[in-house]
Amino acid sequence: MIDLHCHILPEMDDGATSYDEAVEMAKSAKKNKIGAVIATPHFVDYDEIDEFIMERNEKIVLLNKILGSLGVGISIGCGAEVYLKSDVFTAGDLNGLTVNGSRYMLCEYSLKPFDIEKAVIYAEEICNRGYVPIIAHPERYISFWKNPEVVNELWDLGCRFQVNVACLAGRGGEQMQEFASNLILRGFVDFLGTDAHSVRGRDNRVLSKIDDFPKEIDERRIEYLTQIAPEKVARNEELEKRDVGYF
Repeated sequence: MIDLHCHILPEMDDGATSYDEAVEMAKSAKKNKIGAVIATPHFVDYDEIDEFIMERNEKIVLLNKILGSLGVGISIGCGAEVYLKSDVFTAGDLNGLTVNGSRYMLCEYSLKPFDIEKAVIYAEEICNRGYVPIIAHPERYISFWKNPEVVNELWDLGCRFQVNVACLAGRGGEQMQEFASNLILRGFVDFLGTDAHSVRGRDNRVLSKIDDFPKEIDERRIEYLTQIAPEKVARNEELEKRDVGYF
């Protein structure tokens, strides 16, 4: 599996607090059949793009070196969880924020209620810049629950969607699980990510959670969401085109 959403880099956001914890997260990923992790620290300050990328890259190099010396056997790639807001219109070069230098960019919105129309406009700007936004954990957004039609609009723009493993397993409550499952069964979702922040609480123990997925989410679909589609992103290949069940 490839984990496209993980806060494994120490002291960059609310994720790992040390390299020791980052190593434990990597070991846990390996035990859960994750062969590669894309480090996606939260990115919020569009005035500090270069500084963010420099810090992230330095920490990825060091973490990969540590993991290699320990024989953990897992690789860490570069990415970011880009917070979409009005600053995107005046931002400089965003290439360094994509997933491993690809056309794909993991993007997020506020977990508090937000303006749906603005959300679409921000994503459209990312698309206009030549990127493919991957909307992180749509099942967590209250505004999406109340206005699921926004998913249709974002899909039509060219956005793709990533659901959190824990949410699909019911860890965020029944409503979140139902919405996550609905998104997948309608065909909107291409990726499952751990969104892991630590070795406890918000962890990356995928295998123990799969058993709690809704029964409609079969093994074939899980393989696509955790391996086939993420590999396409890692190789900067185009994702499959398909019809979806609009809200």
